[in-house]
Amino acid sequence: MNQASAVSPAPTPGVRTIGLAAPLDWLGRGWRDMWRRPAASLFYGVAIAVTGAVILGITASLPYLFAAAITGFLLVAPMLAAGLYELSRRYLAGEPASLVESMVAWRRNPSGLVGFALLSILAGTLWQVASMVIVALFYKGEALAPMAMMIEVLVNPRHYLMFFIYMCAGGFLAALVFAVSVVSMPMLVDRRCDLLTALTTSINAVAENPLPLALWASILMVLTGIGFATALIGLVLILPWLGHSSFHAYKDLVESEVSVEADAGFIGVKQSGRNQ
Repeated sequence: MNQASAVSPAPTPGVRTIGLAAPLDWLGRGWRDMWRRPAASLFYGVAIAVTGAVILGITASLPYLFAAAITGFLLVAPMLAAGLYELSRRYLAGEPASLVESMVAWRRNPSGLVGFALLSILAGTLWQVASMVIVALFYKGEALAPMAMMIEVLVNPRHYLMFFIYMCAGGFLAALVFAVSVVSMPMLVDRRCDLLTALTTSINAVAENPLPLALWASILMVLTGIGFATALIGLVLILPWLGHSSFHAYKDLVESEVSVEADAGFIGVKQSGRNQ
């Protein structure tokens, strides 16, 4: 039999076990990356913050969508940070790194990255629909402006059931999205792999390191919350910082591509030996 046809597909990359303090190290390395080419990194911060402002501006008069728009923005943020991952990848590889070069990251793995983008958009859309349904079913007050409605839900006890359901649904979706995306998007930028492999690797990384990655998720939420609390201005600095840090998280969590290729070659040799 032809040896090439006997070689099995490359296996899913292995994941490493990390310490609880690893997220702090990622923040340190991400901070240093951000200031290597500050103009390039902050460009992405401005672009993402402006995108968020546009989304919130469009939904500002739509109380059913305003809160969901904030969460939906967070769901698609990893996709918007592709250029930041590319900058960090180039820094580690010793390759030229500029804003223009970071914008062509999509060329390395277009099918995987487009697939992830569509998945992110689908998740954001599903949350928008779910949010509208929850508000329509459980909100018992009169129609208010978005911010007034949010305050009403928080302070009026008769809305606590809606608040509980909304937070549980949003928390579940956020945890699911975090599990499948924490390393998948940086991995798709760094490697030529398919979307399913990247998503599986991300889930495996979370299963192997639940406590460190729970801490990482909490850090992401707190810092992003600070960005929103500063009328999105803080996101200009915070999101590039987190984007670079997320790439280092992926590099620490997922085994190197060289070891994966070696494993694939070993599997291929074994399979070929059986078929001779």
